[in-house]
Amino acid sequence: MRTKKKYFFKYKNLFKYKKHLLKFNSIGFKIIFSKIILKKEEEYLKLYIIKIFKSEFKKKIKIWFFFNCYYNLTKLPIESRMGKGKGEIIDTFGFYKKGFILFEINNIFIYEALNLKKKLNKKNILKFKIIF
Repeated sequence: MRTKKKYFFKYKNLFKYKKHLLKFNSIGFKIIFSKIILKKEEEYLKLYIIKIFKSEFKKKIKIWFFFNCYYNLTKLPIESRMGKGKGEIIDTFGFYKKGFILFEINNIFIYEALNLKKKLNKKNILKFKIIF
């Protein structure tokens, strides 16, 4: 089994931010606020979206997810002193800036996308905005 490296987390301040454009000419869901999302929250969000599509929409729909967990969350034990390293890896997470498109959906009507946005915003994990 491959071990994960421990890196110091640095927020990237890029002026050429290109992850706010649609790639597949479909309906996209954009984040309103910048947020750190744990791997468990990402998996829950994916499963919840797929569950909604299976239960409500009876047609074939293609979904592209753009989730990525590149960073490691570490924690030192309570009684450790300074100079003992970064600590153990607890979880992985992804940092998403305002305007990042988390997923795109193809073959869906606008009123269905509005209904999906309303259900996702009730979950209070993220707040979404629809783009065409």
